[in-house]
Amino acid sequence: MNVVTPQKKKAKSRQGMKRVYLGGNIGGGWSNYGGYFEISPTINYLLTQNLHMGLRFTYIYSSNKSYDGHKYKYHDYGASILARYHFLKFLYMHAEFQELNFDKGDSREWIPALFLGGGIYQHVGQAYMHMGILWNVLDNNNSSYDSPYQNPMITVGFGIGI
Repeated sequence: MNVVTPQKKKAKSRQGMKRVYLGGNIGGGWSNYGGYFEISPTINYLLTQNLHMGLRFTYIYSSNKSYDGHKYKYHDYGASILARYHFLKFLYMHAEFQELNFDKGDSREWIPALFLGGGIYQHVGQAYMHMGILWNVLDNNNSSYDSPYQNPMITVGFGIGI
């Protein structure tokens, strides 16, 4: 008979938490006509040694100036579910489905994106950094929506185990 004592239960829950990683991306850009800032925190769960699944929450603030000098400000937000498979000692493949609530000025629209790609990563103790290239395969010129992303998308991020 296997009896679960409070100490065994506590040790098991701590072991499960070692599989949880917090991280995210921070991005931005600017020009003479405007700029943007993006923050995308993630929470990931290590399913196996090489495969993890996660949730990403995204907020993007952008502003631009029209030719007549009027300034426009936008607030976009959304969520993603993602999977990342690590292979070799420093490479990964990435798949992510996102729904972004896009501010069109006079209305809002939910815009889907499916990012596929990969990149490199480096672990340093419980922390890691990554850099990758992703392609939004749902973005095409014949679609009924305008994606806020440019293909390809270069990402840089970080994470830490808890």
